[in-house]
Parts: sequence; C-alpha cells; structure tokens
Amino acid sequence: MINKRNILIWLNYIGGITYEMILSFIDYFGELEEVWYASDKHLHEVMNNHRIIAEKMLKTRNKQFLDKLINKTNTNTYHIVTILEADYPEKLKSIYNPPYVIYIKGKKNFDKPLIAMVGARKSTAYGRWAAKKIATELGEWGVGVVSGLALGIDAEGHKGALDHGSYTIGVLGCGIDVCYPQSNHYLYKQIEEKGCIVSEYGPGIEPYKHHFPARNRIISGLSDGVVVIEASEKSGTLITVEHALEQGRDVYALPGNINCNQSKGTNRLIKEGAKILLDIEDILEDLRYKYPLNNIEAQKQIKENLSDEELKVFNIIKQQPIPIDLIAYKSGISISELNTILTILELKGFICQLSGKTFTLNK
Repeated sequence: MINKRNILIWLNYIGGITYEMILSFIDYFGELEEVWYASDKHLHEVMNNHRIIAEKMLKTRNKQFLDKLINKTNTNTYHIVTILEADYPEKLKSIYNPPYVIYIKGKKNFDKPLIAMVGARKSTAYGRWAAKKIATELGEWGVGVVSGLALGIDAEGHKGALDHGSYTIGVLGCGIDVCYPQSNHYLYKQIEEKGCIVSEYGPGIEPYKHHFPARNRIISGLSDGVVVIEASEKSGTLITVEHALEQGRDVYALPGNINCNQSKGTNRLIKEGAKILLDIEDILEDLRYKYPLNNIEAQKQIKENLSDEELKVFNIIKQQPIPIDLIAYKSGISISELNTILTILELKGFICQLSGKTFTLNK
C-alpha cells in the first residue's frame, strides 16, 4: 500500500535521507506520496546534490520491493513508529533532524521523566560506581535512565536502573535486532524485557562508525537532561552534550580528579557552565518544574508501616502544615482518636509538631 507510513519506512531503509529532506519532498511535491510517482527528472531535481541516493530510490521504487520490505518489518518482535503517529515520543519530535522512523522493542514509556547518562567506555571504578549509584537514586524517584548500551558508563547506568526495577531505554547505533557490543547481550535482553530498546535503523543494519554520533542526538532528545559521568577532553561523549545544548536540555557534569584523564572533559564542562552534579537533588530540583516527583521507595515504606487511618491522616498532613482541628475536619476523625494517631505518626518519625498544635512532615 502506498501511504505516508510506508513511504517513510522505505525512505528510512534507503539511508542517508534526513528529516530535512523529507520536508523538502513535501514542500516540492505537496504530498509525501508523490515521491513514489514522481518522474526521474523531478526526483533528481529535488534531491539536488544527492545523486547516488536518488538512484537508489529509483532502483527500489517498485511495488514488489516495497511489499517485501513492509512484510519484512511486520513482525511481533519490535514495533515501528513514524513521526506521523500519535505514539511517537513528543520530546524527540521537537529536536532538530528527528528520526522520522524509529524501531522499538519493549515497553514504551517516553512521557515519564527521563535522564540521559553518558560517559567514557574506558571508565574508572569511581565513574562506574557513580553511574550506578545515580541511576539507582533516580529510579527511587520514578526517573528513568537513557543511554547507549555501550561498555563502561552506559552499561552501569542501565544496570543501576534495572537493579532497582526502574525504567531504562537503550538507544542503538545499529539495527534494532543487533546487539553491539556482543558482550552486552545479557544487558540488551534485560532492557528489552524490563525497559525499552530504540533504534532508527531497521533489522540487520551493522554498527557502522558514523551511526553513533547520529544516535547521540536521540539519547539526548528522549531525555529531560543529560548527565556526563566521565569524559576525556576529546571524548565522543561530548557530541551528546552538543546535541543536548542544541535541544535545550540541561547538562550536568560529575566533577573528578584533576589528574585523571577521564575527568578532564567533565571538569571542563563545569568550567564552561554545565551544572555541577554533587547530589541527586541537583537533578530533581530541575525535574520538579515539569513532573510531580515522589520518592517511590519512601512511599512504599509509608504504605507498609502505616494503618489505613494513619495513612489517611499522613496524606492530609503531607500537603502542607496543618492544625489539628482542620485535620479532624478533613479526616472525619474525632480529636481524641486523632491525638492517638498523631502521636503514633510522630513516634514512627513521619511527622513532627509545630507550635499551636500544627503538624507537618518530618523532613
């Protein structure tokens, strides 16, 4: 069937065709489908200096080839989402040169708070520890981690999220069904099962070197901010930072030993204005402007340690400091019974009393 979705999948398969070119097709022909029916002359004209790509388009522009391609991509092992569809990630849609076709394995949850975590493949023990720790702490607040499934910092960021049972997205620089590096095969399968694998490359596409700088714009594009754990002064990680800055994302850098090569890039980023990352709160403070964050671990402990009546009173107090008579009015609990509940909540360390029998959360 000749429709916009299938045309985009076909153009994506050909390779070398950017979103900007897609827009030029629409501008030139009026409708994207007209690319399929255009004369050789008009196709070469709109492609301008891209003669080789135009020739490849002409060579594959037949119904038999398209049917074979679409049938090949109609599989239960992954989803295909084009930029024209409602479930295409909103954050990604707004970046420069977004991928107009993405292949997805696993659970789609792109609207939640997401932080990209990037860094050196040849990382230090400190860097790997920090990546895993920060990813775990982000997970406690319901924040997912996006990274590139590479060795070093990427892998530790994914592991930190998975170990806590939180969400993580692995963005590939190769085909959706290709695991690179092979040593991360087990991690790939874990992310596929519990998180999400994303690629702009279809099945079987090899991990060519030039794919990875392009992949980095997707890592930052899916995220609300980018954390750089370790990077040398000429690290490829800094390409992701450039994309993040172009996309208006926050950039956080972990300071490191001035004598360590892997910290030279992050220390320089801080010098140039990146936000210094000393504590998880440095990230959460910015995310709270966009999302209603709650500490999932703390919420779990609250539910496990409080009775229904205690939880009812706690939920009233957590909104703001409140006097006892107003708690009684909102809860419908008598003052005598309420005094007992408030004493229990104080003893358990969940609330504290201010002057005038006013209660607030125990920070």
